[in-house]
Amino acid sequence: MRATLFLAAEALGFTLLLRAAMAPLWRQAGRDLPAVLGVWLLYAAGAVLLGTALNRVRRGRGLRSLGFRYHRGFLPDVWFGVLGYGILYLLTLPFDLAALEDRTRNAGQMLAQLSLSSPAAMLAAGSLFALLVGFVSGALHEEIRFRGYYQGAGWGEISPLAGFLMALIPFTFGHYFSHPNWSPFQVLATLIPGVLFGLLFNATGSLTVVITAHTLANWVGFHPALLAWVTQRPLAGVATACALALLFVCLLAFRGREEMRLLLEATVKTFRDRAGLGLAGGTAIGLALLATWPLSWPPLHTAIAGIFLIGVSLVKRPVTSPRASQTAREP
Repeated sequence: MRATLFLAAEALGFTLLLRAAMAPLWRQAGRDLPAVLGVWLLYAAGAVLLGTALNRVRRGRGLRSLGFRYHRGFLPDVWFGVLGYGILYLLTLPFDLAALEDRTRNAGQMLAQLSLSSPAAMLAAGSLFALLVGFVSGALHEEIRFRGYYQGAGWGEISPLAGFLMALIPFTFGHYFSHPNWSPFQVLATLIPGVLFGLLFNATGSLTVVITAHTLANWVGFHPALLAWVTQRPLAGVATACALALLFVCLLAFRGREEMRLLLEATVKTFRDRAGLGLAGGTAIGLALLATWPLSWPPLHTAIAGIFLIGVSLVKRPVTSPRASQTAREP
């Protein structure tokens, strides 16, 4: 119980302090896309610096504790991320087809801002734009924060399930506050990716894996809608989506058996080791983190609250039992 309280104070302090530091930059960036992307990059850098500092002070671990390490190597980890996205794509395909009309309309609004007339130029520019925005404003900072920091800290101090829920709850339902134009269905649709990203991180401990899968989710999934808009044929989008599904079925069947085995083992371990404690602690902290989303305190008040909570978390370092030391791994 005490470990949960101290970890909650640390995670909440991390969240509030990071938000307070970035608030002036958000105001200055306004609606300028290059400036906004630059702020997202600074946000990711701030999460790395603050998360590493807290892990160093409270757990004696450095940058690797956030997931900046390889499971098997850079290219094998990228491949694991590709296969992980393949599983996600197949699981969410019915939802993607149901939302294809709305996504096609959104793709058209985005392309209209680019003022392009050539279909080839629209395809190339739309694809590049989706890749850039999907990586910088989504995959990079979200995976460092949710999987690298929240999930890694929860795994190390409570259980794999606690870290999993600490990341999953705010990641999924925080989109309700971050994207007010989204429907409840779109918010709930982030649940499946959140589950899979969490299991991939538990299986590998590598940010390379989850950032790859997350980037592909933001990028590849955009192409059926992009093609449907450019060709003005909805069936082109459906055909593209089905062709991608067939491709991922083949990749998983012939080149992904070992990765799927590791993912299954991580799933079993996540829901088996200290499950009751993990469920209670992870849910409590996850809901507390979610509660910070609608807060609109001035940056100074937010910073003071964040510093206070981090100070509370540093009063007592977590005590790890010999058994936990043997079973827990560096996240």
